[in-house]
Amino acid sequence: MSGEYLDKKAREALEQMQGNSNRAAQLLAQWAREDEKLMRALVAPMLGSLALLAVQRTTGRGEQYRPRAARRRPSEPIAEKVTLQAVAEVLSGKGGMTLSSNRAAPTPPPEGSRRHQTSMKILAAAYKAKS
Repeated sequence: MSGEYLDKKAREALEQMQGNSNRAAQLLAQWAREDEKLMRALVAPMLGSLALLAVQRTTGRGEQYRPRAARRRPSEPIAEKVTLQAVAEVLSGKGGMTLSSNRAAPTPPPEGSRRHQTSMKILAAAYKAKS
């Protein structure tokens, strides 16, 4: 019976929201807060999982399911704090820390073998002939 009631209410919400499924779901949730029978029909299939989640949270075994605020760890302090003066020195070029890169300039690709060059010329000629 509850499945039929839920289907009926879901269709009714879709009709009222002109086929918009997101808005229909919001309306269905609002109706469920006011209608206990609808709430039971919505929650019944997930009741076992919700109960297990509650037990895991209580025992501490479901750490990943805790609200984010409850599982936050304090951030680690920054080892070296850059002072405004150090930033000013870097920007003025007076030494201290530098913002240079230690990466080498990219090297050009190696030249292809004679066989590769011949193949590319043949392909280019075939393409020109088709155009």
